[in-house]
Amino acid sequence: MAAEKYLMENYKRFLLNRTTVTPVIVEYIENCLTNEETANQSFHKIMIHNWQDSLPQVFDVISNHYGSSFIPVNCTSKGELTSFYTSSLKLVMNLIKFDFIFPYSRNMFNVDVLFNDKTASDFFRRVTTVEDIVSSVVCCRFTEKCVLDLSNFCEDSEFVDNKIFFYKLSLLSQFKILMLRMGRDTKKLILRNNNLSLAPADILNFFIKSDLTAIDLSYNNIPSLQGLHRVSSKIERLWIEGNPLCEELDPITYVKKIAIRFPRLTELDGVKINQHGINIPYFRNYQATPDKRTKVVVEHFIRNYFSNFDAKKGFKSIAPFYEEQATLTIATDFTDAQEKLLQHYGMFHRNLINPEHNNKIATISNYGLCNSRAHIFTVFSRWPETIHDLSTFTVDVMCHNTAVLMLTIDGIYKELVSPGHPTENIFQFRRTFLFNIHTENQISIYRIQHEMMNVRFATTEQIRNSFQTPIVNTNSLTPIDPTSEEKEALLKVFQHITQLKKTEAELRLTYNSWNIYNAMRDFSKEFSKNITKNNSIQVDRFLVEEEDFSDCSSLLDEID
Repeated sequence: MAAEKYLMENYKRFLLNRTTVTPVIVEYIENCLTNEETANQSFHKIMIHNWQDSLPQVFDVISNHYGSSFIPVNCTSKGELTSFYTSSLKLVMNLIKFDFIFPYSRNMFNVDVLFNDKTASDFFRRVTTVEDIVSSVVCCRFTEKCVLDLSNFCEDSEFVDNKIFFYKLSLLSQFKILMLRMGRDTKKLILRNNNLSLAPADILNFFIKSDLTAIDLSYNNIPSLQGLHRVSSKIERLWIEGNPLCEELDPITYVKKIAIRFPRLTELDGVKINQHGINIPYFRNYQATPDKRTKVVVEHFIRNYFSNFDAKKGFKSIAPFYEEQATLTIATDFTDAQEKLLQHYGMFHRNLINPEHNNKIATISNYGLCNSRAHIFTVFSRWPETIHDLSTFTVDVMCHNTAVLMLTIDGIYKELVSPGHPTENIFQFRRTFLFNIHTENQISIYRIQHEMMNVRFATTEQIRNSFQTPIVNTNSLTPIDPTSEEKEALLKVFQHITQLKKTEAELRLTYNSWNIYNAMRDFSKEFSKNITKNNSIQVDRFLVEEEDFSDCSSLLDEID
């Protein structure tokens, strides 16, 4: 090693170019390549003439042209000369091989090399290498909870202090042993604030076989879902907020399309997604409680109650939510003119600003009190069809124990236009539910014993901030305004199950508004009916053998 250092001193600050390079120097550099320890301690100045574009561009062009990846040190660009340092002897050898030139944008650029210009001690004030510094930074960003935090990695203070220009995150792919070791143990990977235009596959590949379940790609520059590669089917938590793709998609489409790519996703951008994976989560306004049982009960109630309340079949489906002797009171603050327009509220509400109305109902309906399940159904059945905007819901739990649950929900709903009700009204509501809890066969059964409901017209600001996206019917398998891709996927699944021809399958799905559950139910009934009567559905409706649609591998790959 001493002899090699002596030889290195002989070539101290030696200018390499087409004229000065000799077979002796080439042989010497080739010998140095066999001793990485010595080579990594010496830095060579690469000088490029008349480069007009950015520094990251020149590094990418050089790496691609010469086939040598490197991490530049002490980069400068002054006037007609752009320079940087590298300890990569492989790059120096390739520069010699290609005669110190490289093409870019129809121009040929000349390169000079000041060989062995500085040592590692000159840059880092100690005997170390760029590789050691990078490895140290990565290891320091790995926590005891198996979180690898690579956020804003290229601007790490260690790189800045040592003038190391780590110009793109994908340079980490050079450190295969390090990244494989990190990938083996990492459960959460944070890649935020790295100016990524797509998910870095060359980095994520190191984590494919790990127990990685969470990835943070927020606040990068990913423009579309095409740049969002899936690492594995294990991902349960994902952060993408702050990327341009978030601005291009409405919330429903955003959650829906990402959930398709990540089938096991339970949390997106820090907000939990319910089991359907396609709703705007309303628990952003949910009063925090450590009781998971309460959260589950409340979520199931809200999803099922309001999807049935808004169902086209009327309010009969919500009757089982109430006790037989349940009570309901409705309070409003409608003006006289509004009262005339909202006659479907009838005599079963108290008006907070209209005493004449209250005096009138005092002798008729016991101050607007509904005192049975049947009575409640009668009141709600007079209402026109409604839609509730779950994204506006504020949910508060006042009490939950083994006997009762007290729940208050604020939000926005609207009455749809119908022949009998030609105007579309949007209301703000507050509903307080008091549940009795019965235990049968070790199963807790919740039924509403008392409900207080307050209704008023929504303000202009509330109207502007609500119903900006279609509300998904969570109690149905019917997609809202399905796209051509969604229709094609449903069609393939329905064909695979029924073995019907495409035209026949599409006809049945269209008839059932692309509700695959209803289409299957009708098909099963028709099939069973014909079997019972010893008949059969016409053979020409089914796929022939050579058209068999039994290969669903592409669908399975997507579901994986």
